Amino acid sequence: MTTGQKDFSRKSMVDLDVRPEVESGSDPFKSIMTAIGNLKEGEGLHLINLFEPVPLYTVMKMKGFNHSTECIGGVWHIYFFKETGAQVPQGEPSQSTGPRTIEIDVRGLEPPEPMVRIIETLPQVGQGTVLLVHHHREPVMLYDKLEHLGYEAATEKVSEGYYKVRITRKG
Repeated sequence: MTTGQKDFSRKSMVDLDVRPEVESGSDPFKSIMTAIGNLKEGEGLHLINLFEPVPLYTVMKMKGFNHSTECIGGVWHIYFFKETGAQVPQGEPSQSTGPRTIEIDVRGLEPPEPMVRIIETLPQVGQGTVLLVHHHREPVMLYDKLEHLGYEAATEKVSEGYYKVRITRKG
């Protein structure tokens, strides 16, 4: 699968191979965010991975990056790049006087679908909005991703196999 390729040149890509982190059982998200933070103007990121990191696409889109993806011999090559004049999308400001709640239920979905659904919903969460997620387990892998995107979460265990996660925009 390949997506948009405007202003995309592999010559201006910084390579990041996260296969060793993935093979060791670590989540490479922090390494990816550090690499993105270190990019110079006009540079993109060439991510090399063992699987297609679908939840990362939405995270990167929120940071203003498009992507092109290809799988060669079982190795995924994902190229993240910014289009000229691209702006980072911001959450919609709340127009109501009281807090607005968006609810999604991801119970019973197989990974990575719960994280994908949560991250895809984040752009709707502006100031004064709460994203209430009904989950079948505590989403510990989600917390760092939310932090990097400017959100925070509070998780309440309601019962065995049922957690309520309240996500809000920081600030």
